[in-house]
Amino acid sequence: MGTMGGNGDGRAMRRRDRRWSRRCRAERRDGDEEAETEEEERPRVAGDASGRRAMSRRAAMATAIGTVGGLTRPRRAAAFIELPSRLHNRYFFVRHGESVLDVRKQVLSNPSFKYDATFGLTGRGREQMREAARIILEEYDGAPAWLYTSNFQRSFQSALVLREELGLLFSQMRTEFSGLLDPRKMGALDFGPQSAWEDVWANDLEDPRSTPPPVPSSLQPSASVESCVDLYRRAQEAFTRLEATYYGEDVVIVSHQDTLSLFAAALNGTELGRHHLDYKFDLGDVMCVDLTVPPDDRKFSPTDLRGDYAVGDSAINYRGEESAAAA
Repeated sequence: MGTMGGNGDGRAMRRRDRRWSRRCRAERRDGDEEAETEEEERPRVAGDASGRRAMSRRAAMATAIGTVGGLTRPRRAAAFIELPSRLHNRYFFVRHGESVLDVRKQVLSNPSFKYDATFGLTGRGREQMREAARIILEEYDGAPAWLYTSNFQRSFQSALVLREELGLLFSQMRTEFSGLLDPRKMGALDFGPQSAWEDVWANDLEDPRSTPPPVPSSLQPSASVESCVDLYRRAQEAFTRLEATYYGEDVVIVSHQDTLSLFAAALNGTELGRHHLDYKFDLGDVMCVDLTVPPDDRKFSPTDLRGDYAVGDSAINYRGEESAAAA
């Protein structure tokens, strides 16, 4: 009985405390509202310092954000590097080896199937990855420090073979889960014939903002497909992250046909719509993208980001040909 009475007293005290807290908060709120009303009604005069500060803040905000029709419109974000750019790392693009899908000549880009081992590598695909490792090590004298891969099974299994052949630790292999290295989303073309790519590429040439046909039954049909421009945005984010993380490394990227060809077009600054013509990737193909040095012809200027200074470096240290001749 005593214990129950003690608990009842405690609950009563807590209820009183809560009522008291609510009353105090209400009184503070009423006081704040009265103070705000008095502040609004007080006339501003030319010598009023607080008024000048408030107006200065409003003016600065309007200048920074921009005011249109009474509404604020944020300025365009400039968080990513501008491509093409001189980069700090050397990149090896590797298309996955032959998979069951390639034997069936089917398209599959839906992320729902990315972990389905049914669509993994064939024996020929593993051999293609061993040859890709040889090319990186012997023909390019590569010294890979990191290996990034799409987590679609045909790419992930390819990366496992590459890791072993390149002599990398598991800790040096990164599976990319945010979708940056996923295959291009093909919408309604999934599980259809790979020959449908020809029509998609023809549309890319006409308009790099064109997409494959979306999935009509999707709750968000536009999210089931991607254009060249969408892949360009992926490239911006992917290489901004990589360039901010590593310096002077060889990085291997294992991914898919259109993803790699559009990444190559983005980094080299060529027409996005021609990606499949300029940077064709067959199964197991390797491409070395090295933008760590100026072009061979040495024709560049301080405004050319593939020129004498890299992103984040100061252009004031640049010495062009005319300056060097004068010196």
